[in-house]
Amino acid sequence: MAPDDVLAPLDPILAEADTQANPWATLTSGERVFRPDYDLARRLLNVPVSRGYAKKQESGRVAKALDAWIAHELRRAGFPEGAVWPRRRRPRVQPADLAPVVTAVEEALAQLDEFEGRLRKFAGGKKPPSPHRLRPAIARIEKALPGSANADILGRFYAKQVDVVVSSWQHGPDVLVSSKTQFSSYLNNKTNRYEEAVGEAANLRDRHPMAAMGFAFLVRTNIFEEEGAFVYLRNQLSRLRKPHGHFDATMLLAADWDDDPRPEVRKVDDVDDLLSAPRFFGDLLKTVTDNAPADLHRDIHLRRQSEPSDAKM
Repeated sequence: MAPDDVLAPLDPILAEADTQANPWATLTSGERVFRPDYDLARRLLNVPVSRGYAKKQESGRVAKALDAWIAHELRRAGFPEGAVWPRRRRPRVQPADLAPVVTAVEEALAQLDEFEGRLRKFAGGKKPPSPHRLRPAIARIEKALPGSANADILGRFYAKQVDVVVSSWQHGPDVLVSSKTQFSSYLNNKTNRYEEAVGEAANLRDRHPMAAMGFAFLVRTNIFEEEGAFVYLRNQLSRLRKPHGHFDATMLLAADWDDDPRPEVRKVDDVDDLLSAPRFFGDLLKTVTDNAPADLHRDIHLRRQSEPSDAKM
C-alpha cells in the first residue's frame, strides 16, 4: 500500500458492495426518493474509527471513508464506474475515457498468463521459451497512463483538491462534492470553517457553473450534548445551499460510537430532513440531469424511473 493510499483498507468492503442495485424507491405518496446504503457507510467509517483515527482528525482517514461512501452512492445512481473519483482501485483519480485502454491492458496480461501456462504444459519437462520482455512492455503502458491520488479541479482563482468528483474529458466535471468531519468542540473555529466553504464554492462555481455541487458534513452524536452546536451547524449548512449559497445540496450525518479502547460505529443516520442523505443525493442527481442534454446520463434516468422489487416505502 502506498503511503498516500489511505483508501486501501476500504477496498475489500467496496469490492463486495453492489453498485448495480437500484437505489430509488417510491413513497406511498408517489414521491420518488433515493435510498442510500447507511449500513455500508457504517462499515466504511468503522474501519478508521475502530483504529483510533477519529481521535486525531488531522489524519483525514475518517473523511476519506465518507468520501468513499459518497462515491459508491454515485455509482449506484448510474454514473460510470471510472468516472467517479475516488475510484475503487489505484490510481484513485483517472480519466474515465481511459477505461477501454486499461481494460485492454488487463486483457493482454491475462492472455499472456494463459499463453505462458500453455508453454509450460507442453514443454515436456524442459524450460519453455518465455516472452519475458513482453510482460514489462505491457505493464509500462498501464503505468504510463495518467492518474493521481487526488482530484485537483481548476477553479476561477486556484486549483482546488475536491473530495468526490464525477468527470470526463468530454463533459468536464458533472459533480463536485466537498466533505468535512468534526467530532468535538463543534463551535470552535466555526467562522473560519464556513468562510472556507463559501470561498471554495465560489472559486469552483465561477469556472464550472453547470456542475452539481454538494457539501457533506459528518459529526458524532455527541453534537447534541454541546449547547447550541446542532442548531448552529444545521442553520449554516442550510444557508450554504441554494438559493442562499453556491451548493446544490448539503448533507449532515451523525455517527454513533463509544470511546472504548477499540470503538465500533453502531449507526450512521440523518439528523434533519432538509439535510438528509436521500435529499442530498436526489438534489445532486436532479441538478446533473437538469443541466445536461436529455440523451446524456441514460443510466441515471433509467434507474430513477425503474422500480426495484422492494421499492415501496
